[in-house]
Amino acid sequence: MKHNTNYSISDASRKLGIEAHVLRYWEEELSLNIPRNELGHRCYREKDLNTFKQIRDLKEDGMSLQEIKRTLNGEMRTPKPITSSSVVSSSKNPDKLGQFREIMDSIISGAIQNNNDRLASLISENTSERIIKEMNYLFRTLDEDEDVRLRQIEAMIEAVNSTKKEVAATKSPKKRRGLFSKK
Repeated sequence: MKHNTNYSISDASRKLGIEAHVLRYWEEELSLNIPRNELGHRCYREKDLNTFKQIRDLKEDGMSLQEIKRTLNGEMRTPKPITSSSVVSSSKNPDKLGQFREIMDSIISGAIQNNNDRLASLISENTSERIIKEMNYLFRTLDEDEDVRLRQIEAMIEAVNSTKKEVAATKSPKKRRGLFSKK
């Protein structure tokens, strides 16, 4: 099988035995960077398929997506140490600027990943606090609205009762006949 082969989402789904919507969900939740073609369609590479196989296996082992994300980020965060041998091995590319770009890409991508993780954590904490405050406000508002409605109902019941008393007081006392009494 070629390593340069790109798979559509339906091909990847079929190959992995995972529904396409699950692939999209995992991509979003785990912040995976799946390349897209000029039409914006996902193009899965062999390494992407391997990542999804790993995710599938971890899910089958009972691991949550948060745990999987930490596992994947832990693997991704481990940058390759820059050694003189890695610089020498990249000397196959005689372009010194190209070597510098490779090194800088490695450093910057690691820094961006760490920054994204910290930002995601902060956003999650702040969002959780705001949601809790908003929910408390909404519940307090609902309680106040319910109290107002209960007072209105009590006032209507009191008005009906007083009207009944007034009507009863204005009626002249008549002799009431029973249901089975003779005429």
